[in-house]
Amino acid sequence: MRNLFVSRNANHTTDRRRRLGTLVARCGIVVFCMCVALIAVSAEETDDRIIIRFSHVVGEGTPKGMEATLFKQRVEEALPGRVKVEIYPQSQKFNDDEVVPALLFGDIEMAAPSLSKLTSYASSLRVFDLPMIFPDVDAVHRFQESAAGQGLLGNLRSIGITGLAYWDNGVRVISANRPLRVPEDAKGLQIRIENSQVFFEQYSQLGAIPQRLPFASLIDVIRNGYVDGQENAWSNIRSRGVQRFQKYFTELNHSFLGYMVITNAEFWDGLPADVRSVLQEILARTTADVNELAREQASASRREIMETEGVEILTPSGAELASWREALCSVAKRFATEIPNEVLAAARAAVREEGFEVAARAGEPKPSPAPSCSF
Repeated sequence: MRNLFVSRNANHTTDRRRRLGTLVARCGIVVFCMCVALIAVSAEETDDRIIIRFSHVVGEGTPKGMEATLFKQRVEEALPGRVKVEIYPQSQKFNDDEVVPALLFGDIEMAAPSLSKLTSYASSLRVFDLPMIFPDVDAVHRFQESAAGQGLLGNLRSIGITGLAYWDNGVRVISANRPLRVPEDAKGLQIRIENSQVFFEQYSQLGAIPQRLPFASLIDVIRNGYVDGQENAWSNIRSRGVQRFQKYFTELNHSFLGYMVITNAEFWDGLPADVRSVLQEILARTTADVNELAREQASASRREIMETEGVEILTPSGAELASWREALCSVAKRFATEIPNEVLAAARAAVREEGFEVAARAGEPKPSPAPSCSF
């Protein structure tokens, strides 16, 4: 009987210890969870920095990629502990067709899409896509700096987007695996283009078959033979290695490839006034730097491509340029009817400015000597 009592007492003691151990373990889990929650709350309370997520589609070695990084450095140096900039290059978050919705939904705060990508939201921006309008980048700058050009930065306010600055890349050239010396040479070719109605009509006018495809897929579609050619600025061509797959580059310089730095209007307007002022000042400095860098990169990229074995850069003669102009000006005139008169007038003034001369810079690609399309 005594042994039975001892056995039961021992079992009871073991059970109590087991329950106590379970209780302690549960308490430990609760305490741990409470600590994690307190740490998270503390982090939220102490890290009140403004986060700017900046999305773009090109490589970090291109003018836009380098200047996005420089913008981040300058902002975080000028506003330590107050603003953090996160850069997402090469479509890591969104491609250029997705960035406007992403900005509106608050998934990012800044982007720098091609001007062509924004024409579906504001048709007046098509002035930058019109072929054979601006003879060189300097003429584009004069237009952008005009009242009408600056006014275009505000053309997306109606959909909740604010334009902050223009960034350069350069003029477009056309590549293919057969020489394109005159417009007829493009007939029947599948040409990769940006999502622009002007570009679609431009290549359709030439008898080519335009394919609207994202920049991220450029090399894959060339390598796999889905397209026969493409158009782009020199630095983008070099960064994607197009010269490894395409032999002929026609230096037509027929249109301008540039970007607009954009942001969510509500986000921008809601920033503290002193922060917004610093960001505007940094953007102005960075814009001047990116435009000079783009000029240098265009020259360096062209030289590198020209030195690639088997590659040939075709510089059209005066007569050949005249044939391209004749083929493409009808497209420019057709779309010019959709652009406000004051914008067209400013573009004309930028091109025909009295005393205008193209500054000669050693080693730079020569701008087209052909006169601009009249409209």
